[in-house]
Amino acid sequence: MPDLVFTPALSAVLGLQMVLLLAGCAILAARVRSLPARFVGIAPNRLTSSPFRASELFLGAAFAFGGAMIFHIVVSFIASRWFPAPADGSLGRFHALTGAGVQLGALAGLGHAWFWHLRPSRRGDEPIAGTAAPVTSPALSTAGAFREGGLAFLALLPVVWLVNLGWQGLLSRLDIPAPPQDLVALFARSGDTPSLVIMLVLAVLIAPVTEEMVFRIGLFRWIRTRSLRGVALFLPAAGFALLHGNLAVSLPIVVLAVCLALAYERCGHPLVPITAHALFNLNTVLLILAGYPV
Repeated sequence: MPDLVFTPALSAVLGLQMVLLLAGCAILAARVRSLPARFVGIAPNRLTSSPFRASELFLGAAFAFGGAMIFHIVVSFIASRWFPAPADGSLGRFHALTGAGVQLGALAGLGHAWFWHLRPSRRGDEPIAGTAAPVTSPALSTAGAFREGGLAFLALLPVVWLVNLGWQGLLSRLDIPAPPQDLVALFARSGDTPSLVIMLVLAVLIAPVTEEMVFRIGLFRWIRTRSLRGVALFLPAAGFALLHGNLAVSLPIVVLAVCLALAYERCGHPLVPITAHALFNLNTVLLILAGYPV
């Protein structure tokens, strides 16, 4: 790890980080007895089975992928004319806009699939045999979902931190190069305010919604009652890690994805993993902007 320059901003952010980590450890300690049952899938939960068929799940994924590709091509064409990529290879508005195009395109594709093909009124809303699952407690309110999402973020933070420290140490010991993600490099190296604003909105507001819709609300919910527990937890998590395409964070991202899946299963509300994911990304961005190497 490079030497840190302890500026006032970095000191403040690291102080906040210590408070968050201590709060997360306290939440984990309070829930430690239920964690094994939660992990193996026998703890009470509010999540019902996915009502969609495999073909419908594939349809949603195809629209998300198609939307991402179409928006990427269109935005890249426009951005290359107005904001060409810097000749020195640094990251700028072109990369920020094309990244936003991919996420917005995927979200638009999912929206199209839902409103035109997958809504109950479009599907006929007939029950599918074998997909019902008992709900052991009342549904969460929106305010309750935001609260549970915040608690889930605090609980997963020390786990991901610990795994990340161990993973970075292992890569270093094996002399395996692990450059930072493009998104991390953009925040760390770009002094362009519009690019930073675009990427902040992308990381904190857009990406959590899109990625949770695909990997937790879509894939995990569908698999969990149709396959082995390990497959349900780790297959979507592996896909989530591959999406980020970076060895440096692959194992921590898998662990993050499993934690988000468990939080979603426990609470049964899509806003829970979305909120936890958004807070995790915001926390990472604050660390990067303050000068901490993540």
